[in-house]
Amino acid sequence: MIRLLAALLTCLLAVQAQARCQGVDLADHLSPAQTAAMQRELAQMPYATGNHWIARKGNRAIHVIGTMHVNDPRMGAVMRRLTPLVRAADAVLLEVTDDEGRSFWSEPEKNIGLFVIRSGPTLADIMTGPAWELLARAARAINLDPGRAAHIQPWFLSMMLSESFCGPRGIFAQNGLDTRIEMLAARARVPTGSLETVQSAISVLSRRSLGDQAQMLAYDLASSTGNDHTYVTLREAYFEERMGSGMVIEKWQFIGHTGTDQRDRTRLWTNYVADILDTRNRAWIPRILSTPGNTVVVAVGAAHLPGRNGVLNLLEKAGYRLERAAF
Repeated sequence: MIRLLAALLTCLLAVQAQARCQGVDLADHLSPAQTAAMQRELAQMPYATGNHWIARKGNRAIHVIGTMHVNDPRMGAVMRRLTPLVRAADAVLLEVTDDEGRSFWSEPEKNIGLFVIRSGPTLADIMTGPAWELLARAARAINLDPGRAAHIQPWFLSMMLSESFCGPRGIFAQNGLDTRIEMLAARARVPTGSLETVQSAISVLSRRSLGDQAQMLAYDLASSTGNDHTYVTLREAYFEERMGSGMVIEKWQFIGHTGTDQRDRTRLWTNYVADILDTRNRAWIPRILSTPGNTVVVAVGAAHLPGRNGVLNLLEKAGYRLERAAF
């Protein structure tokens, strides 16, 4: 689902051409104390490493592959290694298939309520003066009228305005691993399926109050350079197959911002992770388990793999034996 929204944003945003990536991999800049804290957190996080795991039960093998939704030159080598597996699979499951996405976007007027605030207070009414000014400046930077921005759902504005300048650009920007796997499955005539609908995924993203969403949006807009750091850190964590550590740093980046209420940031972050990851992971498991075939490939964003409520740990709780595989 996120890759479909990312594709939409690529078309919508008029990002300044001169903007350059200023991000660094924050994992390379941890202090000894932070490194120790990282190890403590990872020790409590099941399946913090690895982008390809096999869940086995009897004759059934579920290959769970963590994907990145946008393009990167390193994807070519990864795809070459995964090609025999995808071609031989009985089924491939993705967050949302291309067909499901096209069906959703075929009637944009029908789904416009998922993206805009149709009635009641707007963001100009909800946000504090400084937060609204921050939003207005960010909107103008992408040629979006602040008056229009005030009527856009905060979760979607956050994706629009907190974008990193370190992401790929151009026609192939959205050619991530999940897109490549789906295209290969289509060529090999392997059945594909969606783990969720676009509507259900968006409803999870937007389930929190407008006030909480607006507050998180304001925090997200606090540092454009921070967005670059987060993007680079997560990207490198992905290709080094240590997504858990990247997620910990992302959390630290959000919660640890100086000059704000860290307890409130912690609450917002906990709710955000519960919505965007945990709730969806739990909803996916019955679909995964009910898909017929002895060899099933599940290709989902890599952040869905680690953690107590991650897809891998949930499969283990369902009686599957997990083993790490080559990526």
